[in-house]
Amino acid sequence: MSLAAIKEITELEQSLRQQKEAAQAAAKKSLAEAEQAGQALVGRLREQAEAEVASYMRVAEEKAAREADAIREEAKRGYAVLREIAATKLDAAVALVVERVVKAQ
Repeated sequence: MSLAAIKEITELEQSLRQQKEAAQAAAKKSLAEAEQAGQALVGRLREQAEAEVASYMRVAEEKAAREADAIREEAKRGYAVLREIAATKLDAAVALVVERVVKAQ
């Protein structure tokens, strides 16, 4: 082989080596950018999911509070009814006790 051909092959090999290195660098850069974009997407999706969970929790807590209020009001009404019944029976019980005490004397 002639010196010119060897030189041309050497230059071609050098050029190919540089292209390969440039392609590897571009691939690394693309991979890093894709990873960074993926991490950003995961972060945004996590924030979105956390916001949705917080919203669901707020709705559930509001519903639970309304239900608790309804149960509390029902209990108050039941208590009032029982109190009225007890009051009427108390009068009858007192009258019965007084009657028995009076008869016993």
